[in-house]
Amino acid sequence: MLQAEQALVGLRGLRLRGHQVQAAVTVFDDEARRRSSVGLGSVDSRQLLTALHHLPVDLPVPRSCLDAHALRTLRTAKPGIVDLGDEGSMVVRRLVPAVRVELVLVHGPDGIDPRDWDAAVRDASQFAPFCARGVVVHHPASERGPDTDMDLLLIKARYYGVGVARHEPTGSLRWLIEPAPYRPERHSAAQWLFHEQAWRQLGPARS
Repeated sequence: MLQAEQALVGLRGLRLRGHQVQAAVTVFDDEARRRSSVGLGSVDSRQLLTALHHLPVDLPVPRSCLDAHALRTLRTAKPGIVDLGDEGSMVVRRLVPAVRVELVLVHGPDGIDPRDWDAAVRDASQFAPFCARGVVVHHPASERGPDTDMDLLLIKARYYGVGVARHEPTGSLRWLIEPAPYRPERHSAAQWLFHEQAWRQLGPARS
């Protein structure tokens, strides 16, 4: 994963899971170039990604090892995704992720107002299966002493593994607490689909 201080640089605006977010994204250049060379953009079919997910990359698998449903699904794939060959031949998966979303930040144009902090933490928490996550809050420096609302926000955000950042007067962002590291218990087609949806918005070739 990106280091927290690095993740606040070069953020990209994306719409993911129904939310407009800022995201830190790693692009895998080899796969991006390969897809471009065959005119392939993102792959947004969860059914197809599920079938591909169970295949090794660039290694031939006998067609007899696949059930009829998987074969029907793979036949719908565009060129550059999988090599099917003729009946009785091998199946070779070519597709790998083109990007990985490292971090998602949920916030409004000027940061999230205090009355919306709870909802923002809940919104950010839904990204837990996919990447590190955080919120950006609008919280002008106060000279009134301790801020109970902010303290409660930080406690709740830390519990859910959500980072909290604040806009600085310079326009940069600074972590008040860093997001929990992303450590997936397993990899799934749903996670792959999430990254494909990011690539659809970032890639030079869009399907």
